[in-house]
Amino acid sequence: MTLTLAIPCHNDGDHLARLLARARQLGCFDQVVVVDDGSDRPLAKGALCAATGLAPGRLTLVRHATAQGPGAARNRALQEVTTEHVLFLDADDLPTGELPLLMADLAGRAFDFCLFSHHDTRRTQERAWGQMGWDQALWERAGVALGALSEVGAEAVPHLAQTANYPWNKIYRTAFLRDHAIACSDIPLHEDVELHWMSFLKARTILASDRVGVIHVVAHRGDRLTNLRSAARLEVFPVLTRLAAEMAGTPLALPFARFALGLAGWIGDHIAPTEQPRLRALTRDFATGLPAPLRAELTASEPGRMAWALEETHA
Repeated sequence: MTLTLAIPCHNDGDHLARLLARARQLGCFDQVVVVDDGSDRPLAKGALCAATGLAPGRLTLVRHATAQGPGAARNRALQEVTTEHVLFLDADDLPTGELPLLMADLAGRAFDFCLFSHHDTRRTQERAWGQMGWDQALWERAGVALGALSEVGAEAVPHLAQTANYPWNKIYRTAFLRDHAIACSDIPLHEDVELHWMSFLKARTILASDRVGVIHVVAHRGDRLTNLRSAARLEVFPVLTRLAAEMAGTPLALPFARFALGLAGWIGDHIAPTEQPRLRALTRDFATGLPAPLRAELTASEPGRMAWALEETHA
């Protein structure tokens, strides 16, 4: 089993160097692809290798002249992958010592992607280890919370699809992504929603591992994309509408609609007040565009959320 580590990076060279040093130390990556997404100070391959000990032959460095966003950077990185499998990490993420153990577990197994557990740094503040409680609850409902590696049955897929839509908690089979043209959306924020849901929709064989393979850093302050409150968040709505059509008639239709409305509510808590009227209008358009039977299911199971989504708005 061969694996590429694919990393988008924008003005985060220090964290990137830390990640590359850890990747070299773990020794489980055959290739590392870094896409410098228009950093103000361009990354240099020689300097990265010298600082991290990574062999130049294992590092591919590609540069976007101007920042195009993490989705475009991940898609560009995928074009450079030469291995059977790929793992996307952000520059400030860190793989753990359990990742090589997961790789050993996966050796000889056929799968489209493997979803693995992770540690969220918000749990560190609680003096705990592992993923957030809502994700862990979904793993438990899916029956994959215990046991190093298990195959995900069809009945468990709708539960796991509702876990946080991260690009970095899955090891993908490269040909699976390419054969189904699965990629991140070309939008500045929430670009990983499409990668996540289309993977669950198209995959025939999904594995799940409770090994904590990555530490994901959540920064509540600063200028990271996670913290932006701009109208750029609203660009996800055409993607949500298109994905809802993809999910129609499948077991993922209802879970996706619930997710989309939940995301709209989350955006409402993370966007500037001046953008609230437009958010509410887009949310209502999305909800009214769903098939009538699906709207009825949502109204029965999520009455408060649907009432908010369908409420008439006035600019």
